[in-house]
Amino acid sequence: MVSAFQQFLMCFAFLLVAAYLVPAGILHWIVHVRPTAEIEAARLQSRRPRRSDVVREVRQSLVALVLFAAYCVPLFWAYEAGLTAVYWDVSSYPLWWLPVSVVVAAVFHDTWFYWTHRVMHLPSVFRFMHAGHHRSITPTPWAILSFDPLETVPQFAFFAVLIWLVPMHPAALFAYLMFDGLVNAAGHSGHELVSRSIRQNPRLWFLAAVVHHDLHHTRFNHNFGQYFTVWDRLMGTHLDPAANAGTMVRDPEVTKQPAT
Repeated sequence: MVSAFQQFLMCFAFLLVAAYLVPAGILHWIVHVRPTAEIEAARLQSRRPRRSDVVREVRQSLVALVLFAAYCVPLFWAYEAGLTAVYWDVSSYPLWWLPVSVVVAAVFHDTWFYWTHRVMHLPSVFRFMHAGHHRSITPTPWAILSFDPLETVPQFAFFAVLIWLVPMHPAALFAYLMFDGLVNAAGHSGHELVSRSIRQNPRLWFLAAVVHHDLHHTRFNHNFGQYFTVWDRLMGTHLDPAANAGTMVRDPEVTKQPAT
């Protein structure tokens, strides 16, 4: 019989590797360890992150991972009790549902992230839930989980609601977890890794590039979306990356109290 503490340790080890070390490590290698000339030319800010910034991001992320692992234990109990929509038998749903479920998760997550993100930017909430993440004006891939303790609640709640409502095979769920981690790490890499052909394709106007989230770290009141720009455009919070790429951290707006 696996104890709750053993379940916690297993969840922590899994999340540490799959949700943090792998995605953040891959992007760190690409943009900091072995950057090509093209990657270096795609830097979005003139300011470079300090070592102290990275140490803080890692420290905050480890605390968040401990909390995430703790939240996973009752979620695992719910799964064992049959209270989630996770299924193992591939024949339970059409095969096309495997990739479609990943797309559904992404659309659902983007909507969840936009609105919870905007709430966390309310002045009365920001300093308690989200200020820690925004200490990274020039973020690095190690900032992907650098949350204040209270922010871990809505961040984790999405996945709890997802597996409760959306039928997902563990393979699809793992694929989405890796996709989300890599996109998140890219968004905090400080380098535009999305090709110009994608960014300038009018048919792909709804996709967010790296600069979209990078601008959010210097212009707090804009670009709240995760993968897409749809909600930002609908709600008037979209900041056009084409007109604002290369925003300097000395911009006066950086020092303003975030508000909506």
